Amino acid sequence: MSHEPSFNPHSVVSSSGGDHLNDPLEAIYALNIGDFVAESFISEDLLNKISQRIADDPAKLRAQLEELVQIYSVEKTLGILGFENTQNFVLYDSVSQTLERMFQVDACHLFQVANKESGDAYLSLSGTSCDMKGENRWELGVQTRANHWLSDVLRGFEPVIVNDVQKLPNWKAISPLGQEKTVSLLAAPLTEGGKATGVLVFERHSKQAGTVQFSGELEDLATVTARMFTTGMRLQQLIAQAQNEVQAETANPKTMQNLRAQITESIADLGIHQQSFMETLAHAVDARHDFTEGRSKSVAHIAKTIAESLDLNEKTIDLIYYAGLLGSIGKVDLPGSLIKKTGPLSADEWETLRNHPNVGVSLLGKMNFLSETSPYVQSQQERWDGSGNPEGLKGRSIPLGARVLSVADAYFAMTHPRPYKSEKPMTHAEALSMIQSESGHKWDPAIVEVFSKIHPDNLSA
Repeated sequence: MSHEPSFNPHSVVSSSGGDHLNDPLEAIYALNIGDFVAESFISEDLLNKISQRIADDPAKLRAQLEELVQIYSVEKTLGILGFENTQNFVLYDSVSQTLERMFQVDACHLFQVANKESGDAYLSLSGTSCDMKGENRWELGVQTRANHWLSDVLRGFEPVIVNDVQKLPNWKAISPLGQEKTVSLLAAPLTEGGKATGVLVFERHSKQAGTVQFSGELEDLATVTARMFTTGMRLQQLIAQAQNEVQAETANPKTMQNLRAQITESIADLGIHQQSFMETLAHAVDARHDFTEGRSKSVAHIAKTIAESLDLNEKTIDLIYYAGLLGSIGKVDLPGSLIKKTGPLSADEWETLRNHPNVGVSLLGKMNFLSETSPYVQSQQERWDGSGNPEGLKGRSIPLGARVLSVADAYFAMTHPRPYKSEKPMTHAEALSMIQSESGHKWDPAIVEVFSKIHPDNLSA
């Protein structure tokens, strides 16, 4: 099943906002029936009729924009990265704090380009994970044309990893941010329409072995995070324009139609970046712990295959797939010594490992577009007979996605080596026999029955 959008989002935008509809998708929106109607069903004659209807009924466009404003409010647009408040610096601080924890760094800062009264463009601090009040933070920054490492990143349009900042050309610490302690950094520029608009910075202070190096996986994650943030900002700006338009006494139908098209494009772009973010985040978590390399993708694929065999609807299949990708997100907070331990685990270590999904659920919950996966991630350690963790849910009270994921995760664990297990990985037949023997105890019997009919070749990513 493809996870790409079912339409080309770029076909929606019309910069001219012309008098007539010339895109089937525009007609679908005009009819207010979403994507339930195939584009091929929209004839030229119907396009003309709908175009006339829109011209005669601007109230329809106003209602559609009002609905978009309600759906894509700041909490649901910028909230994708943990924003919790409508005051700008608190919003940006909140996302910086979320990203600090996700990237396992000592500090995260967000700088954005702003024009001073003098007309000079500055790269100024808008958000930080450091404990800092809001006043005067825009004074912290540098001119975009200055000989400064931050300006260099902005103008370079490419992410930068520096494992020894003292060797960085034009390095100069920004004292109020405590950058005198910074040892290494990862910086990703924010870009919009070919223009650099800001920089996202991640810093590490420790010189301990294994903690200073930034990986290529984190560089990729920083890049896609910057794209998602920028797209969320653009969408929020369009939503603000739409809100002003619908509140005006005399709204211009052409303007409203153009705004709706641009909002639609941004929503589609944001969806693409969100999917890329999930996949990149899963890969980064796996890569941090060598023995789990590719685990998330494999578990997600197995879970998706089971969900498809259950004939679930497409949205549920997608959510289960994404939950499979993110099922190990809790490991971002687990110590590397535990994850990479090659000998038997102690009782306390087993308890920590068993509860690892709960560590990441708070991160998922803070990102609105991932919130629907949280119950699946949180409940995948529950057992059909109620003997599992963390809440002792039983039978169908366990979310369906979690029941699917528990089978997928167990199968992967049985058929792949683990450092704290001395036994060799099981064959497919052995793993299936084990799962079937515990059907009705650990796992949903109906899901086990469906799983047992899937050919093993279809369980490999």
